[in-house]
Amino acid sequence: MAAAIAALRTDPAVKVLLLERADRPGKKILVTGNGRCNLSNSEMDIPSCYNGEAMHYKSVLRDFGDDIGFFRSLGLLTRTDEEGRVYPMSGQASSVLDALRFALSAAGAEIVCSAEVTRVESVSGSFSVHTADGRRFTSSEVIISAGSPAGVHGYENQNLFGSLRRMNIRIKEFSPALVQLTVKDLPAQLRGTRVRAVASLGNDREGRVSRTGEVQFGDGYISGICVMDLSRFYDGKTQKKLSLDMCPEMTAGELENFIADAISSRPDSDAAAVLSGIVPKAVGETVLKRCCRDLYKRKAGSLSPEEISQTASMLKSLCFTVTGKGGFKSAQICTGGVEGLERSSLMAPEVPGLYFCGEIVDVDGECGGYNLHWAWTSGRAAGTAAIGRLHQDQ
Repeated sequence: MAAAIAALRTDPAVKVLLLERADRPGKKILVTGNGRCNLSNSEMDIPSCYNGEAMHYKSVLRDFGDDIGFFRSLGLLTRTDEEGRVYPMSGQASSVLDALRFALSAAGAEIVCSAEVTRVESVSGSFSVHTADGRRFTSSEVIISAGSPAGVHGYENQNLFGSLRRMNIRIKEFSPALVQLTVKDLPAQLRGTRVRAVASLGNDREGRVSRTGEVQFGDGYISGICVMDLSRFYDGKTQKKLSLDMCPEMTAGELENFIADAISSRPDSDAAAVLSGIVPKAVGETVLKRCCRDLYKRKAGSLSPEEISQTASMLKSLCFTVTGKGGFKSAQICTGGVEGLERSSLMAPEVPGLYFCGEIVDVDGECGGYNLHWAWTSGRAAGTAAIGRLHQDQ
């Protein structure tokens, strides 16, 4: 939708046809950001916010990165929260979709719904685009924004990817990302508990990756934004350690002293009750059980200096063994996608006139509006470049 708007703004006289697989365009926008559509982020450091080939396309992110201005030009005001996340001022994702739909209509774009593209072929300097119901469309320029398998059980459109590979388009294998991590032996008592922590995947030897945020414990899995951000660094095959530092503001020594002081002020309290001033009760009991099976049942005053030290260390590094991650169906995005496009136009160098944008490109962002930012940004870049090339040919 952003690509079509950009193309028509570059040349209002050009004919733009948008083929949409669903019964109406932009339906997935309505479920983003818990129905509020976190459409961008004001903090835009490319190396720390994006992965894949994002640095290859840094000029795209720089030159077309004004999402707030873009949506303002569509009649949509935005609001930025304290963490830099940009939302529509209305607080409703439907406002974002309406702004895009109204702009397309006003610009004269033709939209054909229930038109799942299954094959694209390059024929004598133009393209033949085929749909699942047997229709065929021809065009001199084609922009593919077919997304990824995120939200479905597997590759949704193998035929389309097959036709792209026959044109020598390089496609890196997709993998689920922004998804929960499954862990071994997660205590049932943690289910439904949340705690703020620094979550780290791996170790120093193999390359530790850390993110900070709220951690959520589920039935055999751990999620939360920080953990889901880490999921793109896990291949889903080997076992890795996930460690949680639930008191990052203190060193282990400072935390040990804090616990010792708390115990001295109320030695007759249960040991788990002393930890309730640091972490939720279920987490405190889990930590104490890890230190010693019956430690959580004892009085706080009975803890030895060694047990206090061990408790503090475990609060700083509560470890779980990661055995897998959620599949495509539960993933918000995917890693992988089309590789090696031209840096500023997103055109495939092997096939002049064929462009890609959005999640089908090998660019994936952290949680917080970065993936939608890439969608609008890359779409506008591809739409503008396609019209530029069309004029050159003419």
